[in-house]
Amino acid sequence: MAEHSNGRSPAGMWVFPQADQITAQVMERTTRRCKPHTIALVVAALLAALGVVGFLFRVAADGLDNYNAWGYYMAAFSFVFMVTSGAPLATAAFRFTKSHWRRPLSRVAELFAVVGVLNLLLFIPMVIVLPAIENPTFVPGMEGEMAARRAIWLGSSGVPFGAPALWDILGLVALAVTSMAILWLSLMPDLAQSRDRVSGFRRTIYGLLAGSWHGTKRQWIQHKAGMMLLGGFYFMMVVFVHFLIVSDFAMSLIPGWKDSILPPLYTLIAFQNALGLLLVILFILRKWGGYQEYIGISLFWSASKILLGLTLLWTYHLFAFFITFWYGRLEVEESILRYLMFESYAPVFWANVIFSFFVPFFILLWNPVRKTAWGPALAGLSALVGGFLFSIRIFVGSFNAVDFKEFPGELYSLGLTRARIQDAVIPDLWDIFMVVGIIGAAALVYLAAAKLFPVMSIWEVKEGAMYQRMGKLFRGEYMILAKPE
Repeated sequence: MAEHSNGRSPAGMWVFPQADQITAQVMERTTRRCKPHTIALVVAALLAALGVVGFLFRVAADGLDNYNAWGYYMAAFSFVFMVTSGAPLATAAFRFTKSHWRRPLSRVAELFAVVGVLNLLLFIPMVIVLPAIENPTFVPGMEGEMAARRAIWLGSSGVPFGAPALWDILGLVALAVTSMAILWLSLMPDLAQSRDRVSGFRRTIYGLLAGSWHGTKRQWIQHKAGMMLLGGFYFMMVVFVHFLIVSDFAMSLIPGWKDSILPPLYTLIAFQNALGLLLVILFILRKWGGYQEYIGISLFWSASKILLGLTLLWTYHLFAFFITFWYGRLEVEESILRYLMFESYAPVFWANVIFSFFVPFFILLWNPVRKTAWGPALAGLSALVGGFLFSIRIFVGSFNAVDFKEFPGELYSLGLTRARIQDAVIPDLWDIFMVVGIIGAAALVYLAAAKLFPVMSIWEVKEGAMYQRMGKLFRGEYMILAKPE
């Protein structure tokens, strides 16, 4: 590795790994035993076990017919789903823009595809607890609008077949399959050149997944086209599935909540949180994981600008949501503002604003801080806390806006009134167990995948190493980057 500073950029801004040594170095780090990684796996497994305990006790206490009791489970699922579904989107977007700095980030993001399978399993209880669209208390003679819960699935011909459960599950299946295909296609060149360097179970897996890859020109052309097509399809799918989740499990559970801003805000938060988590992971890999010669500060500097833009977009969408309801001034709109922002969940809302906007904004505002590894990572960690608070505010609030067990008909009423605004729900022990368990299960799956497969995209890092070198112009020293496309 060679580090350079021209007096204006900090040392370590650009890194220059040796192309002929990358495969051996990355595989050595992947296969060796690492005590911190083992400890992290054990801790994640213990947290996941707590989640199982909390889930079983919650089922025993409340069953699956009262959705009010499952608000914190849904909030934890939403948080994990947002982050892990947004990560593959990040790497696809940066590939589309041909960003050179994103090469060490790609595999770190793609490995979150394995958590997509876990998301599908975690989502099944939520499909079961979701109330039916048809009003069970509806009788002939009542107002026709009270016959069903307001949802995106209602049309002139009634509720589509299998809606919403079938289509929500199919959406998550499509996301999981597409992200796994992206991961497999990206891994194929690495596994083909690494299968002779490993043994045992890992060698068998590498051989099966590498298939007949030999690195011919035709294969590389097909590989590139496949990555682009899958990335584009994933981008379309993830936006649509986010729309389904936030519509069915948030807006449709608060009577009278009609909002066109929340679905794009949900996707924006997913991208902000995913990029924030990727920066945290990359900081850990650079600082303690032994990948300093692959992860330069230029990655954090470039990604911080995108994270800052996403933070500002978050503020814009929040203001658009607020101003529409504020000037509408219908009773239901005032009630929703009071419930989710200014009365019941006011502390969570203001904490959400602080961690999602103010903290990352003031960290990323300063260019000297952006030119470090720790600054963007700290801003990303703050965004993650904000995203977690957002999921609690939206989904716990939605799941408890109506006391469904005592007054099931209120869920199908024309709108939330001020007289029916519920208090905020404080988590009990089982809620806490489920929240930490879901997050721990996601971490366990990711850590296991990061130990099985190389966390650096060998072929991309090697390609980037051959495109760059340092050169002099007059008295300065600058990086020269080739642009083959």
